[in-house]
Order: sequence, then C-alpha cells, then structure tokens
Amino acid sequence: MTEDELDLIDRLTTVQDGSRSESIRRAIRRGAREELIRIALQRYQKGEIGMRGAAELAGVTLSEILREANERGVLSNYDETDLSHDVAALR
Repeated sequence: MTEDELDLIDRLTTVQDGSRSESIRRAIRRGAREELIRIALQRYQKGEIGMRGAAELAGVTLSEILREANERGVLSNYDETDLSHDVAALR
C-alpha cells in the first residue's frame, strides 16, 4: 500500500475507534458492495440484464437494487416483455 493509502486507513481507524485490520475489512466490504451495485446498474441500463439479474449480480435483494436505482436516477427498462414474464411467474 502507498503512504497515502496507509494514511487514509489510519485516519479511518482513528475515527472508527477500531483496529486497522477491521477498518480495512469494513472498507473492502463497502467498496466491493458499491462497485458490484454500480456494475449491476450499468449493465441494467445497457439492457444486458434485467433488474432481478442486477440484484443477483450485486448480491442484494430486488427491493434493495430498486432503491439503489431510484436513488441514483437509473431509468427503468421495464417493458411489455418483462410484464408478460412477471405475470406468467405469478400464475
């Protein structure tokens, strides 16, 4: 790690009143989760996957990915085909 990265971790550890290793683990979890959500919503916007696929890719629930999409202003790609699949799944 660079000196700047170590300084960042040390400042984070001081603020969180924990160990350096716990601060690193926590930052990795949050960063990885954020990156997975970002990638999932990007693929959703490109039409590569649906919202359920985005939730699976990000490792979150459908309601969580919908909330993230709403907060980030991601427009819905929901169309008649999606509606037909959802109706069929409910039967």
